[in-house]
Amino acid sequence: MSTTPDFAAGQLWRCTGRTPAETPTLLINRVDQHPLGGEIFHITVRNVKIRHPGLPSGLLTELPHLPVTRATLEASAIGYDGEQPPYPAYLKGYAEWKQAFDAGKAGSFAVSLADVLRIVEQGLTGQAPR
Repeated sequence: MSTTPDFAAGQLWRCTGRTPAETPTLLINRVDQHPLGGEIFHITVRNVKIRHPGLPSGLLTELPHLPVTRATLEASAIGYDGEQPPYPAYLKGYAEWKQAFDAGKAGSFAVSLADVLRIVEQGLTGQAPR
């Protein structure tokens, strides 16, 4: 019997964050089939505190669109929290991603959500990747 969850659009998951105090949630808005095999999950992440010097508060608490693979979900999801409709704010990021993906200039994350959050914060704050 498989222990791998059947991830699908409309599911809300509690995830492992970067610290014990950070407990992000992710909503699977859409699932696309990758042309070379596998799936790309288009998620919204909430309940995070990502440093962002361009915002008045200095913090980003939500990422409306992130493209990730099943590996990200398997490494990060710790609890199923029910069903929700897609978050409309993801559509703008998805459209930009899709155009870049079709042009061969975008991909998807295949690391844990905690690692994705570190990568995003490093990009926003201009830090070199660790």
